[in-house]
Amino acid sequence: MKPARSKTLIPWLLLIVVALIAYGSLYPFNFKPDTISGGLLAALHELSWARAGRGDRVSNVLLYIPLGFCLFLWFESGRQRLLVALLVVALGASLSLVIEVAQIFISPRVPSLTDLTLNTLGTLAGTAAGFAWRFISRLIPMPTVGGNRDDRSALVVILLWMGWRFAPFVPQISLAKIKLALGPLFAPHFEVAATLGYLACWLVVAQAGLTLASRQGGIETLLGLIAAALVGRLLLAGQVFVPSELLALLLLLPALVVVNRLSALPRRLMMFSAVGAVFLFERLAPFIFTGSPGEFDLWPFLGWIETGMPIDPRGLLAFLFFCCALIWLLKEAGIPMDFAVAAVVGGVLVVELLQMWQPHQSASITDPLLALGAGLVLRVLDPAPQRRHLSFK
Repeated sequence: MKPARSKTLIPWLLLIVVALIAYGSLYPFNFKPDTISGGLLAALHELSWARAGRGDRVSNVLLYIPLGFCLFLWFESGRQRLLVALLVVALGASLSLVIEVAQIFISPRVPSLTDLTLNTLGTLAGTAAGFAWRFISRLIPMPTVGGNRDDRSALVVILLWMGWRFAPFVPQISLAKIKLALGPLFAPHFEVAATLGYLACWLVVAQAGLTLASRQGGIETLLGLIAAALVGRLLLAGQVFVPSELLALLLLLPALVVVNRLSALPRRLMMFSAVGAVFLFERLAPFIFTGSPGEFDLWPFLGWIETGMPIDPRGLLAFLFFCCALIWLLKEAGIPMDFAVAAVVGGVLVVELLQMWQPHQSASITDPLLALGAGLVLRVLDPAPQRRHLSFK
């Protein structure tokens, strides 16, 4: 059966995408209507094949990929996909042409047919991405019953992940910020370990979304979370696009197809192992240990107090995300909540003890207590001793 087309999410995403394209293309908005005379035809004659730098060329493609993606998802009806794709590319090219003509009347901007071509190619790439999203999402086994909206632990996992992505929560809306965020994509560098780490975390977030929402709602929720994370990279201070994370997002839907074909217990344990491995890598890499141990600080938060409470919000949210994700995965695998909390707190304590043998590392009771606090919060929010598991069969 053809999934229902979203009437709420896609239009808002389209509005955001078009606004970003207009802002990035028309800033600083100092229009001068008397730049040329002769009307539209004269303006079209001003377009040339002027070539921009590599960064601008990459930006012209990247900014229009989301446009093609959202337009295809909005118009796609399960039939005549080729006609829909042609319509989407035509709309993207038309928007680009309008913006290029408008740039003629903005002195610092250089209108170019090269930009028009690159924008059209970006729309085409986004259309292909939209087709792939729709096709692969239909292959993902979904729950045979409605989503479990009462699973507050899953909601906490999602909120902590998004908080980690958005910290330090300072908006910075400017053309310079957009170019800075896109900068790493001009000459992308991919790391295998980082890609696998992002993939493991996004898989947990996706599973949490699928747990909370209905069949089609789970896919729409995941799309919204991805879109929010990417927009945050553009508009929040201290955020740039990470090529390894984008590669992980490309692998996310195929990974969900494979993972969700497993039964509930193996799936949860596999994901627990993956997230646990990422946590160990983040805390113990590069795994260099000395012969003599350092001290273990039994006074909680003493290190913070002595240094004036310099709390790193991203680091704290990342740590809490891993703790809550591991507890939630164990609970979903059928482990009682109390045992899940105890297991994760014990694991964090072992990691802290291992850090005693690492140079330039400090071991403290603070992190185990934070993990215990996170577990107690989940225990209060989700007190049921045993929850109904969703079947993906």
